[in-house]
Amino acid sequence: MNSLRPLLFSVFLAAAASAIVVPATAQGQDPIEITLKTLTAQMKFDLNDIVVSPGAKVRMTFENPDDMPHNVVFCNPGTDVVQLVMKMLETPEQAMKNNFLPEDPKVWLKSRLLNPHEKQVLEFTAPTTPGNYPYVCSFPGHAATMQGVLRILGEGPKLEELKFALYHGEWKQLPDFSKLTPHRTGDVPDNLVQLNFDDYKNQYGLVFTGKLQIPADGDYVFYAASDDGCRVIVGEERILNDDGMHPSTIKEGKKRFKKGMYPVRVEYFQSTGEAELYVGWRGEKFDTTALSKWTPPNWKKGVVQKVNEFVGMPLEPKEAPVIYRNFIAGAGNRSIGVGLPGGFNFAWSAETMNVALAWRGAFMDAARHWKNRGGGHQAPAGFDVVRPAELTPPLAVLDAPEAAWPSFVPDQPLEGYVWKGYDLDAKGLPTFHYTWKGVEVDDRLEAKGDFKSGGTLVRTLTLKGNIPAQAYLLLSQKGKLNASGKGFAVQGEKLSLVGTSYSNQLLIQAEGATAVGDKLLVPARKQIQITYAWPELHPANAASIAQ
Repeated sequence: MNSLRPLLFSVFLAAAASAIVVPATAQGQDPIEITLKTLTAQMKFDLNDIVVSPGAKVRMTFENPDDMPHNVVFCNPGTDVVQLVMKMLETPEQAMKNNFLPEDPKVWLKSRLLNPHEKQVLEFTAPTTPGNYPYVCSFPGHAATMQGVLRILGEGPKLEELKFALYHGEWKQLPDFSKLTPHRTGDVPDNLVQLNFDDYKNQYGLVFTGKLQIPADGDYVFYAASDDGCRVIVGEERILNDDGMHPSTIKEGKKRFKKGMYPVRVEYFQSTGEAELYVGWRGEKFDTTALSKWTPPNWKKGVVQKVNEFVGMPLEPKEAPVIYRNFIAGAGNRSIGVGLPGGFNFAWSAETMNVALAWRGAFMDAARHWKNRGGGHQAPAGFDVVRPAELTPPLAVLDAPEAAWPSFVPDQPLEGYVWKGYDLDAKGLPTFHYTWKGVEVDDRLEAKGDFKSGGTLVRTLTLKGNIPAQAYLLLSQKGKLNASGKGFAVQGEKLSLVGTSYSNQLLIQAEGATAVGDKLLVPARKQIQITYAWPELHPANAASIAQ
């Protein structure tokens, strides 16, 4: 990645190179409108699951409201998008010349590299072969988190063993067919609900019975349109009831089913005038599928794109710090997130009395917890997330530096620790307070500089009282330690938070710090200052590098 640094700034000016040529929309057919956005300073797309029908005409507006360049590259099913990007970066000069857009046969559609606050409209025809088509931002350093899947859905199961029972009669509502004797019965050609029997025109009713395979547990939407009334029953569930005399209009009903074979019953009556009957369905893993021979002009309802309910309410520390007390992934159940102006953020744990996480870029997206009273743990919104030390208490008395560090048991109080809360200074920056073995401890973190210019997080612990002999502060544990300048380069274990992995590498500097096996310790004293830095500037800093 270092070889790319001198090249990256020019990308901000050169990203407006030639756009991808895509097929035009077919005349007379309205394209599916989709908007795909980047999330500011989060290294993510706002949609990571897009669904379209095979061969659908698509008009996608790709917007980049972020402060760094991004693109979107669509690949064939089975493509390892991270490996594809890494292969492109093996020749950095050529990659930069191509605006970091891979030239690879596995790529079938790509945007141009958008500068900050640009957008581009892509018009294309979706692949006709069903499958999962991954997409990625191929700008250096982005592929690990900026991914999604374009799902091309094929047809679902059709009706089996479909039979009909025909009834003569004049009705304005669906009758109780169980009390009537059918005029005739038989098998239905092609197993498709239809009205092409030649011995009746008006004043009749039909009952279709068959079987339908539900392929997996999940939610299913059934559609029907009829002139005149109809009813759809699946298993024991009445899905649709569009009774009475009326022209055909598509109605829908949604139910959750377990996997298995279900009986299906469709009841219909025709009074006078037009005679029409359509039945269809759609599942999470297949497109709208007609179960009838006739289909109305708008029968293939456009798939409603899933909206990620956990994005869309970013907390942005601009002029002052922002405090977020909630469940933060990787920081326990009593975590306090702090976002600092300049793009540095951390989560402090009131369970371990310690810094749990630090990261760069965006702070937190509050949508999970603030929309519909959602629960669960929310991951940091930014990137380069690191864990300075394991979820363990910060201070301990050791018989020897090589001794094992005390462990932390979730939901159990820490022996010797008492949480005393925190207060805010005039700038809104918190200082955390607790006591340990009678020693009063103040813990404060602040940013020096911003993340784009290689700034750092500086942590100051102040201990007041009688500090026990052989007391240590744990700076890092279970990581590879290498001396680097006046500090240590720490390569921790991979950090996985809500499906996203981070390399978990940082630089730690503190006077008197000593590496003991896989622990980085510093003797406890009245005041300890620790500096946290990231080993490499992020590609988002390209402008600062070039200047």
